Amino acid sequence: MRRMLLDTASLTYRAFHALPESLTDAQGQPIGGVRGVLDMHARLIGDHAPGEVVHVFDADWRPQPRVALCPSYKANRPLEPEAITAQFTLLRQVLDGLGLARAEAPGWEADDAIAALALGAEAGEEVLIVSGDRDLLQLVRDGDAATATVQLLYTQRGVTDLAAFDAAAVRAAYGVAPERYADYAALRGDPSDGLPGLAGAGAKTARGLVERYGDVDTLIAHAHEQTPALARNLDAGAEALRATKRVVALRGEVEVDVVRPEPHMDRVAALARAHSLEGPVGRLARASGLSSPTS
Repeated sequence: MRRMLLDTASLTYRAFHALPESLTDAQGQPIGGVRGVLDMHARLIGDHAPGEVVHVFDADWRPQPRVALCPSYKANRPLEPEAITAQFTLLRQVLDGLGLARAEAPGWEADDAIAALALGAEAGEEVLIVSGDRDLLQLVRDGDAATATVQLLYTQRGVTDLAAFDAAAVRAAYGVAPERYADYAALRGDPSDGLPGLAGAGAKTARGLVERYGDVDTLIAHAHEQTPALARNLDAGAEALRATKRVVALRGEVEVDVVRPEPHMDRVAALARAHSLEGPVGRLARASGLSSPTS
């Protein structure tokens, strides 16, 4: 079976910022995030014919275990604007009304829930992850007799331009195997997430170090082989580097709550009318093999 896991937290933000603010309902409330995700879901069904699509949400966008490891983690991000918070609520209501699956891992981010679902897939299954978060590249793998195939469809601009990453594409783009992406990301750092990385190690240096040593712990053990400046930075930043890798690494062992509700077409039709979503709701219903609640 082909299962599609949507990083709905990431996709809603992207749609919210990509679509014009003039997209509002009759009450003047923004609906661009909801509209963009619903239309993307319908388009993905047409393009990839998944057996199931699961919308995955953040239960906590800044989990305490990650903050304890690295206090700067996402500390630079502003609080969610009320306009986007309301859209997450509306989106959940629409998905439930259509009877579409959604999931989250209590206390954790959508990425962690996606990791648990992807790693729990059976041999022979194909998992397509759709997200604008590169940390999910660490889940990509070629399937074999014992494992599922996992690919990432990465949103490059907005929610329409997708780049497909299998294991070969990850190596071509970043110079590391997917299972070493967390080491690479920890060395490189990520200012958008408040992760500093190793001083003096940009993307090129990080790639070379992972290629030579494989992982952060082995690199630290061979700090004496580096240039004097890099050796000093490794000695001074060893514990921070280990902590950053643990922050980047996804928690595939977390418990995930998956909801597969019964559809309530009258309820979703009322929501669509109230929030000017008749078009997107109707398109997604038809793509999902449901009778359109708005026809």
